Amino acid sequence: MQHPRLTTAGALVSVLLAASLTQAKVSEEEASRLGKDLTPFGGEVGGNADGTIPEWTGKWRGVPPGVNYPGWPAELPSPYPNEKPLFSITPENYQEHKEHLMDGQIALFERYPTFRMDIYPSHRDFNFSERMAGKAAWNARNTLLSNGVESVSHYTGGIAFPIPASGEEVLWNTRTNYCHHSANGSVELWGVFANGERSLETSVFVQSLPFNNPDNPIPTTEEAVGDRIALSFTNYTLPQRKKGEAIVVQEPIDFKSSKRNAWIYKPDIRRVRKAPAIGYDTPTGPGGLQTSDDNKGFNGAFDRYTYELLGKREIYIPYHNYGFNDLSIGDLDDRLTLHHVNPDYVRFEKHRVWVVEAKLAPGKRHIYKKRRWYVDEDSWNPVMAENFDSRDNLWRTVFLLSEYPYDIECHEKHAQIFHDLPSGHYAVSFSQFEVEPFDYSGHYRDISHYTSGYLRKSVKR
Repeated sequence: MQHPRLTTAGALVSVLLAASLTQAKVSEEEASRLGKDLTPFGGEVGGNADGTIPEWTGKWRGVPPGVNYPGWPAELPSPYPNEKPLFSITPENYQEHKEHLMDGQIALFERYPTFRMDIYPSHRDFNFSERMAGKAAWNARNTLLSNGVESVSHYTGGIAFPIPASGEEVLWNTRTNYCHHSANGSVELWGVFANGERSLETSVFVQSLPFNNPDNPIPTTEEAVGDRIALSFTNYTLPQRKKGEAIVVQEPIDFKSSKRNAWIYKPDIRRVRKAPAIGYDTPTGPGGLQTSDDNKGFNGAFDRYTYELLGKREIYIPYHNYGFNDLSIGDLDDRLTLHHVNPDYVRFEKHRVWVVEAKLAPGKRHIYKKRRWYVDEDSWNPVMAENFDSRDNLWRTVFLLSEYPYDIECHEKHAQIFHDLPSGHYAVSFSQFEVEPFDYSGHYRDISHYTSGYLRKSVKR
């Protein structure tokens, strides 16, 4: 399926790519656009021609006026509680809206008569923290791709490439846009199968982001922080066969030189072992409906694909999904309906997104021959993705739901929905559900808490 015409920005990107695939830091003239015609983080300040995408205001940082939020562990209330959908897109009328839909959405309309997208007014009201703005400004002038495209250098944390010139730079932004320095909470991953059965996997998740350590000054480069961009500890509590299993992962900033370090504890053998297979297309979750490297859009090494930045599109994307985790409205059965989640709980808005396409490189293998990501220009969150099989057929379409946690002053992904189109199955990963929200207020834990030795000590307690 051919895409509608991309914006002028896409044509400009093609020119830049032709000049140099690895160009990263921008000129002072370009960098000075941040905070003027570009937001401090690289989005276009202006709205679109017909007014369906508003101008970026960034008027709220933290809790908006009139919103009653006492702080964690309270649920996040919506800043737009009384809004109703402008209209709905259904299998009966989706053809009228194809210009603003991705292929994966169209596939859901064509397969499932119950699928629906409720379109709400679009909002661009939230701002990142001042610290994140300072990091973005510094990165624009200094950060480079290195080792081909598999690492970044001269990087101080936050959004690496607020004015991107390649698909790789956009993808690096999706894994560097975190505002918090630490997080911990419970995760639920549901597999919902075409026969109506469900399978549940639960875990406790702890994360630290070394470049976001609040004790770091700006700039703080990898020479001072180390070569790890994210550290995580996962302890599985369900299903029974996985209960007690624990994994420690150290995510590198340089995938070529450092690779991903991972260790796993298996309670049946009572040993900690190196886990080299955690990466690329290792199946994960109930039914194996996702791969290790498509968590949160794309979190793997770059070496198995070639990448192309297709430009920008105006499409309907999941946005401001505060109600998805709010159990005061409905329950789990209400949400996990057959073939897809209940459309009543998913909010879509029209926004501009960067589109990146990846094709399997010669001599490389992966179960996905082609991949496509849609990245919100304001938050740098991947909001949707498409994965294709070896015959170039669309295989899986992914929605990533986000909200703005007022405590950390940035947009955060809090749920992922992986639709396996041939089987009719889907998987949903919640960062919170029937439990208290993620806590971002804890003390920063350094790398000593994310090693094989620490894992051994933890599982013996």
